[in-house]
Amino acid sequence: MNGRPALVTFLIVVVFGLCGPASASVCDLTTDGASCGPALYNDAIFKEISPQPTGTGYVDPFLRLQDNGHEEGYNTDARPFQSGMDQKDPINYTHDVRLGSVPVKTINGVDYREFFLDINESNSAANHLLSLDELRIYLSPTGSLNSYNAGNNKLNGLNAIYDLDAGPGDNWIDLNYSLNHGSGSGDMVAYIPNSLFSGPDSQFVYLFSRFGDQQAADGDADAGFEEWWLGPTQRTIAAVPEPGSLLLLGAGLGALGRAFHKRKKS
Repeated sequence: MNGRPALVTFLIVVVFGLCGPASASVCDLTTDGASCGPALYNDAIFKEISPQPTGTGYVDPFLRLQDNGHEEGYNTDARPFQSGMDQKDPINYTHDVRLGSVPVKTINGVDYREFFLDINESNSAANHLLSLDELRIYLSPTGSLNSYNAGNNKLNGLNAIYDLDAGPGDNWIDLNYSLNHGSGSGDMVAYIPNSLFSGPDSQFVYLFSRFGDQQAADGDADAGFEEWWLGPTQRTIAAVPEPGSLLLLGAGLGALGRAFHKRKKS
């Protein structure tokens, strides 16, 4: 009997800990083939990839960013670029995108829109990592948007249909340039739920991203450009495993429940 209050107290702490405010979650893509989501990242899946070849002339970039330290920006036909943003010309590398041109992929019976990312960092031991700190996607009936508001995360007054940081958490993605073979080799693919992309294929898709806020000098931007690009047309791909942490959590809660039941019977 003496152990029951302590066990009940522990259960209450666990339950309130699970239901309380979410903290930052790091999607670690620093090893070959690593993946995370969808449960922890607002129903999206992120995966480390190493496609070859994918350099200029093989892929179709729609957004290029470059700066030292941190860098941010969104794809658009609008010129000049918004002050304080880090997009790069020419227009064939940073431009508007129609929804109909963003591929649909099926994973475990669920449809996703697919976006590829290629990073370009120093390959030294001290500077090969890069953090993807913010990722938001917008839909608009009009093109050439040109006004991102960092205070409310709206683009020309539009709310994001997808936000990596939606909810109370502050999620970010850890990327490793040394896994691949230089600029144009590919580093990550993002699968965003297709259910979020309502409306006609003639709409415009805007992707805002920010890099370099984590891990001090090793996680900041320190070399060439980062670029987002689109792959081939619709297909079904192999299943992406659920994060191991979720399996461990389920096993732990199951064991906890069995222990409580056993004590209650005694």
